[in-house]
Amino acid sequence: MTQDELILPVNRIPHIAEFLAILEVRPGGLGAQLFIDIYEQFFTRSTDLRVEYERYYCVEYSTLQRYLELAHEIDLPPEQLEKQHILKVKTSSEIINRAYDDNILHVVIECITKLEGSNEG
Repeated sequence: MTQDELILPVNRIPHIAEFLAILEVRPGGLGAQLFIDIYEQFFTRSTDLRVEYERYYCVEYSTLQRYLELAHEIDLPPEQLEKQHILKVKTSSEIINRAYDDNILHVVIECITKLEGSNEG
């Protein structure tokens, strides 16, 4: 996995309105334009490794965990392996790219975690 890639295990893909609301971004503004692009990077243009495994690689690899370890060099704890989606995200936007010191990736991840938590109870 490279510096501009992120693995994001989630149970569901939020609606764009939920995503903007949890980030407290007003729809239609400049912030919304930036965060819609981030939403698309995370939830539209990402690769769902669970789906990829189930569709193409379950015959070649005995488990999802082996597929992730051998094909992608990803080691996830069991609770993350149980998530419905394991998204491989390319973080091309500078505002979330870890290569930049002032990125806001942690803010986006915290908000996605809040969305996950609010839907599990």
